[in-house]
Amino acid sequence: MAKKKKSIYDEDVTKIPTHINEDEPFYGWHLDEYQLDYVNAMLNPEKQAVFCNAKAGTGKTTLAVATANLLVKGGRFNKAIYCVSPTQEERLGYLPGDVTEKTEIYFQPLYQALESIGQNPLLVNDPKMGFWIEATTHLYMRGMNIEKSVLILDECQNFFLDDCKKVLTRVHDDCLVVVIGHTGQNDLYKNKDHSGFAPYMEHFKNEPYVQICELKKNYRGRFSQKADELEI
Repeated sequence: MAKKKKSIYDEDVTKIPTHINEDEPFYGWHLDEYQLDYVNAMLNPEKQAVFCNAKAGTGKTTLAVATANLLVKGGRFNKAIYCVSPTQEERLGYLPGDVTEKTEIYFQPLYQALESIGQNPLLVNDPKMGFWIEATTHLYMRGMNIEKSVLILDECQNFFLDDCKKVLTRVHDDCLVVVIGHTGQNDLYKNKDHSGFAPYMEHFKNEPYVQICELKKNYRGRFSQKADELEI
């Protein structure tokens, strides 16, 4: 996913296509066929949810954040919400600081994605700066309403099934839900089989308003690719 040249999305995010072609740079990236399918699924106004099962280094988070930026800045949605699981909330007690400081470490993939599309991660969660994407965890979402938003659930293989249900049942039909994960990795040190990612992909796979995508190529390089091949 190497940058080659500028595209219209670098300067003008008010232009929201419903489909991009393989020869059209997306934020300057030339996408492979699987990435193209993933981005076009998110751009498609007929799709309310996109599940992406992808290995490390395939660009799944970066492309989700880049597409969300386009959809929010172009007016299709009011904001984006980036949600992660702190893997096991009892582990937070061993991290220093208050709740915000304890969870900050889990937002690093978001911050890197923002930097890759030329945005300052320091502006995230700062209402005074007109932020467009909110970083949060599932811990305090009970009873919350999610309306006219792009909801990104990152590393969803680390959500327990009940945590997935808690978040996904907050969503109104005017939202786009992007559920990102990898069935080959799981950081739940207890009850790994209780992850909600694969069951929810199976649960939604036949719905016409949902698309299941896979990304194949690890763009970090041969070392990362080889490391990922070892089964654990």
